[in-house]
Amino acid sequence: METLTQPTQSPVQSVTGNWMALQSTFPVPGLGVLPVNAFLLKDSEPLLVDTGLSALSDDFIDALASEIALTDLRWIWLSHTDPDHIGNLDRILDLAPNAQVVTNFLGAGKMGLLGTGSPDRFRLLEPGEVFEAGGRRLHQVRPPYYDAPETMGFFDETDRVLFAADAFGALLPEPATSIEQIAATDLREGLVGWSTIDAPWLAQMDQATLAGILKELERLDPRHVLSGHLPVAHGIQSLTDILRTAYGRGSSSAVNADHAAEVEAVLNAR
Repeated sequence: METLTQPTQSPVQSVTGNWMALQSTFPVPGLGVLPVNAFLLKDSEPLLVDTGLSALSDDFIDALASEIALTDLRWIWLSHTDPDHIGNLDRILDLAPNAQVVTNFLGAGKMGLLGTGSPDRFRLLEPGEVFEAGGRRLHQVRPPYYDAPETMGFFDETDRVLFAADAFGALLPEPATSIEQIAATDLREGLVGWSTIDAPWLAQMDQATLAGILKELERLDPRHVLSGHLPVAHGIQSLTDILRTAYGRGSSSAVNADHAAEVEAVLNAR
């Protein structure tokens, strides 16, 4: 396969009847390629999750506009403020005058420092607040690892979709638009390779604590796992199994209370 030297935008793919994946691929010299994804919820109040790479701005906007009229876009959920997640935010805000940005206090503050976004169009979420869009409830769920403290994942209780932000991302030997296209060894090596770069502290994490975090996510039993850096996964077990066996030091009886409380709140709200 010809070596990829420039980022590319893939055709929009359906995840469920309402969720769509806007996938792109970014070459990382010497390491392979990194998927860079955004997601679109097509419902009564359309919601975009992250805004793609600025290097692919025209292609990304065209892909988004092929699915909805930009004037209908109601919400933009930002996982965090890294450039690969807010690359087209200002342009989309210009083209989508009815859209508000869903973020938290720290995310808003960091965008202010970057001179990005429009504070009068921010919808700030409190910790643990359930966000509703057109009657659909998105529960804040902290990913098992992340590289920015403002990171917000979520669980959509309607379609049982878990958005994990940077978690479960993988460096791949070649572009893939489906997780089924990735060999098991490539998935494991790619996931460990990316998490080693993006969350190097995982290597020092207590085994039992990490296992507890992963177990809480498994209790949600998501049908689909959306990652900013992996093709859509159907189910979570294959991903958590990789992390459980690849990371963790020592042993402890510690339980991650924050993750347990978040998942318990989702399960009790059903």
